[in-house]
Amino acid sequence: MRRSARLDRRIQAGAAHLTLTVRGSEHSWGELGARIAEFEARRFVLVTDGTAPRGQLARVRALAEAWAPTVLHELRARPPSADPATGDRTDADALPDGTVIAVGGERACAVPAAVRVPTDLAAACGPALTLHRPVPAALAWVRTDLLAAGPAARTRAGLVTVVRHVLAVCPAHYPALAGLLTPGARHDARTLTALLALCADARSALVCFDPDETGPALALGYGRSLAAAARATLGPALAPGDADALGLLLAAAVAARLGLAARPTGRAHRELLARNGSATALPAGTDLDRLAAAAVATAAPGLLLLADLGRPYCADGRLLTPVDGAVLRAAVGELADRADRVTLPHSRAAGTGPAAPPNRRDGRPAAGREQDGTGSPCGRDGRRSTVEIRSGPAGTAAQQKEFPS
Repeated sequence: MRRSARLDRRIQAGAAHLTLTVRGSEHSWGELGARIAEFEARRFVLVTDGTAPRGQLARVRALAEAWAPTVLHELRARPPSADPATGDRTDADALPDGTVIAVGGERACAVPAAVRVPTDLAAACGPALTLHRPVPAALAWVRTDLLAAGPAARTRAGLVTVVRHVLAVCPAHYPALAGLLTPGARHDARTLTALLALCADARSALVCFDPDETGPALALGYGRSLAAAARATLGPALAPGDADALGLLLAAAVAARLGLAARPTGRAHRELLARNGSATALPAGTDLDRLAAAAVATAAPGLLLLADLGRPYCADGRLLTPVDGAVLRAAVGELADRADRVTLPHSRAAGTGPAAPPNRRDGRPAAGREQDGTGSPCGRDGRRSTVEIRSGPAGTAAQQKEFPS
């Protein structure tokens, strides 16, 4: 894959489809206006969650108003949910009638919308690419130059979503991603475009065969239920994205406790998260009993766990594994007992940051198979890594792709 700030992808799931359009210049606004006009709406409803930059929100609103009356709907601020199992859901029942354009972060892009303009990386890699019913066709429009210019903390949080895709769906990208991640979380528009392509291709390969996301596509949500438990319990003690990082680590710890993994994957999880500057342990002073109780609440009817990187554990045709409270409590305790906690500038509380990644004694960090035996083989050619992506129900369709390293 060429390193370019321009990208076009189509994601098909049954009768529904989504077009991902990534651009990297001011000249692209006119193209977005033309795409909005194609919906031939009588009225547009511009939905935002309060995270979109004012200038970007105003620009999208002006484009919509050029074609139809447009009303602004701001999602109400909500207190942290007492029920972690429902903490990430968005209630769209109260939206006014009209063709919805969502502009903002994960919460805005989780609303069923015809047009989605994510303003941070987490939304662009996650809910903006989801085929929300009942919308039959949708457009996700991303400006990677604006993402690259945003706060590093929001970029770092979004990169945890990319880490999830690599761990659960496409581990062949592990070495290349490990070489890209830095705690500073500063990446140019071309690199962010390549990461968006990775997430879009991973989703496309799974939902093509699993449009309802009840089978293999469950891997796209790996660790998210446990992340909801961490978010509901720890809340302000965590930096952006750290709840999702802890959800991944808890899922790996649970799989290890149950003996499901053919080889330990926890070190691979910690390696990528540490390189990103995300949490690799619980904050000091965490109420472990409360977190464990929240984890138990989110674990029903089961958790998607990994038997190996990119290979969800399956038993009796089920990808959701029942996990009892004792195992979850032990996994929570394991994250609290880790000795590699250090404080980083972006952390809101002491003890939430990672240890510095080890190196290979040649000034470069170790990655993939050289580090912990969990990376996938990857042939290198200059500054690109050529990998084989397998898709389909049994990985029967193969294609060669390049990823910047």
